[in-house]
Amino acid sequence: METQDKVIFKKYKSARNAVLREIIKITRDEQLDVATHCKKNPNKFWNYENSKRNSKSAVGDLFSTDAHSNKVVVSTDEEKAKALGMHLPRVFTIEE
Repeated sequence: METQDKVIFKKYKSARNAVLREIIKITRDEQLDVATHCKKNPNKFWNYENSKRNSKSAVGDLFSTDAHSNKVVVSTDEEKAKALGMHLPRVFTIEE
């Protein structure tokens, strides 16, 4: 805040706290609504769940080697899956 006036700051804090209480109430009501209707309407639950996920990015381009041991950039989803499928068995081993 730009001002040092205590009256204005007190009004600001009061308004801020009222807004935060309202946000918490709306969030709680939304979650309660989803929880009470999840058995009858699973789509409502999954829509809510998917809206709260943080990760929405795809796998970036990968560097891989081709049949002639040349490094290539892999950019399509199918090529990325093949490159990761070829790499992961080399990394993980089953110990006896």
